[in-house]
Formats: sequence, structure tokens, C-alpha cells
Amino acid sequence: MKPELYPANMRRWLGVVIAVVVVMGITGCTPAIGGMTGVSVDAEGHPIIVLAWCDGATPDGVIVYHDEDTSGVSDVGISGENSALPSITSSTKVVDDVRFSAPSLDGQSASVRLDVPTDGWTVQPRPFVMVPGVEYHAFGGRRDNNFSTAHVSFTVGDIAKLKPGVVLLQQYDEKATPGGDWVDVTISQEEFDRQGQERSSCAGN
Repeated sequence: MKPELYPANMRRWLGVVIAVVVVMGITGCTPAIGGMTGVSVDAEGHPIIVLAWCDGATPDGVIVYHDEDTSGVSDVGISGENSALPSITSSTKVVDDVRFSAPSLDGQSASVRLDVPTDGWTVQPRPFVMVPGVEYHAFGGRRDNNFSTAHVSFTVGDIAKLKPGVVLLQQYDEKATPGGDWVDVTISQEEFDRQGQERSSCAGN
């Protein structure tokens, strides 16, 4: 397991920046951070989004989106190279892919299959089909916009490297490049649940 690179509450705030921008673009409001989002595979190898949230911040869905430039699908970081942090430039736009709507959720963690949602989850407006080479971003949220989980970035290739019980997420590493950058980190499902549910993952704590 990799060591902590930043205090947990700072990592969550940095990790949710782009998700906040997406939500603000839709509603004009800023949601409070209420947990974490990761990507993994289930026991049969199906891709899943995993969520862990703070007490009282139960999400009611998962949003998946990607960046697209004026000439086609693209996802290039602020530095001009591929990055785990989605870029925001005048030549890119955010494309909402799908929304997975959750059933009534108990506890403080959940998961949803990306290819064929089960266990009461539904997907709109169409089944989600990942395109190789596209970097997607996902986060858990609520229709009342009170809470949002920190976003995760992933590609088809990223998911192919994962094993059941291992979760991919991003953390900020000040040593990655001059000035710092987002890096991929894999942790156990148990550690993911623990970090996502701790109070330092919640805004204002």
C-alpha cells in the first residue's frame, strides 16, 4: 500500500475539483464532498464503480463523463500530456455519458456495474459502452446536489489491469512533476471503504 501523500481531507478536496465544475455547470451550486469514488472489477471481472461515503452523505447515483475537444474525443492534461486530472481549456467541453441511478442504499459503501447494472441500479439515457483510448471520469452524487464524492479517472486499459478487491483512484503527489500532479494509486477495497467513510473525507471536517 502506498503511503499517504497528502492529508486525507486535502486529497478529497483536490480530487473533487473537476466533479464540482461539472455539477456547477448543471446546477450553479457547489456540492459538499462526502466520500470517495474508485474503479475496480467484480469477482467475474466485470468493471464496477465503487463508492464509499460519509455518514449522512448517501448518493443516489453515479455520473460518468469525459472531455472532448472541437476536433473529436480527447482528454489531455493541463501540461499538454495525458493526465489523471481532466483538462479545462477553451478547446474542450465536458460530455455527460450516462447517469447510473441507485436503488435505496444502506450502509456507507456500494458498487455498480458499468456494463450491465444490476441489483436495482439503472442507467440513462442508454447502456454505457467504453471506448478504448478515452479517459472517463466518474463520481457519486445526489439530485439535491448536497453531496458529491471525489471523482475517479479511468480508461479501458486501466480496468484491464485490475483484480477483484483492488480499487484504482487518484491522489495528488507534489513530487510527481514540478508543481505536483495527479497519480494513479491502487488500494484494497477494505482500505478504500475505510478512507471514504472517515470524517476527514467529509467537507468541513
